[in-house]
Amino acid sequence: MLRSTSTLTLSAADAIATAAIAAARNLKKPSPVTVTVLDASGSILVQKRMDECPASGAYTTFSYTKAKTCIHLGFSSRAFREKYTMGEIDPSKFTQAASMVNVMAGELIPVAGGVLVRSAADGSVVGAVGVSGAAADEDEYLAIEGVRVACATLSSYSLLITEPPEHRCTTLKEGI
Repeated sequence: MLRSTSTLTLSAADAIATAAIAAARNLKKPSPVTVTVLDASGSILVQKRMDECPASGAYTTFSYTKAKTCIHLGFSSRAFREKYTMGEIDPSKFTQAASMVNVMAGELIPVAGGVLVRSAADGSVVGAVGVSGAAADEDEYLAIEGVRVACATLSSYSLLITEPPEHRCTTLKEGI
């Protein structure tokens, strides 16, 4: 599952992306999405696009950028959004977030859908998952669910945890 204790393997990344795509059927209104799984250094291990998801453009770039945000900052893309854009309107925080995105050449995005993947053994960052194509909370659900299902499917994957550990999606089908 891990090449070493420091990064995901290709097979782990593939299992996570496949499970995230499969989880789209759990949404009340499934949307075609793109899933990107990065290793601990921020390099793409796997990028999968569902049928009918545009082949180029926004979803591919957004899924990558959501995952890359996690690697660059060491926390989820939702946490980035909440840190700089939530609460009272504070122009300095908004300016800081916009400047960070600019300085990082667009490799940061303050939108939910990117989750950090850590080793449960020592808490080290082993990769990140970004999803785009559905609503942001749904994208985050799919990323977390991809890691969860991969962990449940193969016993060696139980060594992974996500940040955030839980999703906030409220648009799942009944009974899910």
